[in-house]
Amino acid sequence: MIEVEVNTQKLEKAIRMIPHHLKMELGDAFDYLGKKLLKTFKQTRLQGPPGIKGRTHGIFKRFKRVMLVPTSGIDSMGTIIFTESKIARLHEEGGVIEGNLKVPLSARTEMFTAGGYGKGTLKRKYKAPSRLKNIRLVVLRGKRFLAKFKRGDESEITPLYVLKNRIKIRPRLGFYKTWENMENLRLNRLNKAVHKALQKV
Repeated sequence: MIEVEVNTQKLEKAIRMIPHHLKMELGDAFDYLGKKLLKTFKQTRLQGPPGIKGRTHGIFKRFKRVMLVPTSGIDSMGTIIFTESKIARLHEEGGVIEGNLKVPLSARTEMFTAGGYGKGTLKRKYKAPSRLKNIRLVVLRGKRFLAKFKRGDESEITPLYVLKNRIKIRPRLGFYKTWENMENLRLNRLNKAVHKALQKV
């Protein structure tokens, strides 16, 4: 739960004197802060390390913004930014993924778009290993891999994926951290909204 603080004395005065103007000014402030948060989040946490690599049609599109504008009063007024993406929660809080996991090898730069592993993104044809041709399970140094065999020469193999039963994800999305870093901006913006409302008396 994210909360904000404003100058309570001025806020109480504004609530008593100009509820309509106050609602309009606070609405503008919350709208600005919501857009600013998403923009900053995208620029600082979804462009690669120290955050994650977020494609414009990927995880970033899963974040939605909703304005709360009650018919009366301002108690429940604000903006909500949320996502139903389970993988986004894992990247934010950290956790463990279990199952028959096929993890692309970072050394196989040809599997990624420009920049390689950690910079580029996995190419479409490598997102479904089962659709690749000449792919087989091999065991090398006690680890299981999915490897590509050269047609006509099965002695030449290229490991593409390592098979794992579990992967530990460290917290690195930084959504709440982005909001915390905006503390001064949000306090100034909301207090400015209250001040502007009072000026209309």
